[in-house]
Amino acid sequence: MSLHQLVSKLWLAFALVGCARAQGPAPESAAPSATPPALHRERARARLRAVIRDQSFLEHLPESVRATTLSEPFAGRMVILYMVDDHGAARGAQASDLTEAGVTREALRAVIEWNLARAMRGPLSCTSHLVSEPAHRDYYESSRLLLDKQWSDLAQAGKVVVAVPSNDTLFVACNPTPEILQKLAALVQNTYPRATGPVSPALLTWTKDGWRELSEP
Repeated sequence: MSLHQLVSKLWLAFALVGCARAQGPAPESAAPSATPPALHRERARARLRAVIRDQSFLEHLPESVRATTLSEPFAGRMVILYMVDDHGAARGAQASDLTEAGVTREALRAVIEWNLARAMRGPLSCTSHLVSEPAHRDYYESSRLLLDKQWSDLAQAGKVVVAVPSNDTLFVACNPTPEILQKLAALVQNTYPRATGPVSPALLTWTKDGWRELSEP
C-alpha cells in the first residue's frame, strides 16, 4: 500500500474548523473572529506530523527530497522524518512549511507531539509483566514514540520497554521479566523481516533522557 493510501485513511479522522455563517453585525462585546492569516497558520500547523524510520529509508529517498525534508536522529539507526499531512496526501516537511505554520524549528517537536496526541486513539497503557500491543494498525503507530509526556507518565510505575518492528506496529512491556523480554524479542524477530514498512529490530527502553536501545535480552 502506498504512502498516499495509508495517510488518506488517517486524514479522515482529522476535523478542521468550518467557516462561521454570517449572522449580521456582531455586538460590540463579542470577540472578533480570527483573521484569515491566523486561520491559515492554524491549519498549516495542524497538518504537521512526523514518522520514525530506519536510516536506510532516508538514504533511499531521491537526493533532492532528502536535501529539503526536515529530519533528525532519533535512537540507534532510527530517524525522525517531519511531514505535512495534507488532505490525504503526505510529503516531507520543509522549512517553508514551518514558516507558513508560524512554527520555529526549536518548537517543531512540541507541535508534533501535540498533533499526534490528538490524532492517536487513547492514552498509552500497559500491564506489568505482560506484552501489550496498543497499536490500531494506523500509519502513525510507531510515531507514538514521540509522545514524550505520555511515556514519561507511564514510566512512573516502573521500567518501560517497547518494540517498533514496523510503522503500524507497537509492542509495549512494563516492568518486564527476563522471560517477557525474550518474548518481546521473538515477536520482533518474527515481525520485522516481513514488515512492509520496517522501522527497527531493536528493543527500546524509556529513560529520563528519552529512548535508548537495549542490549540483547
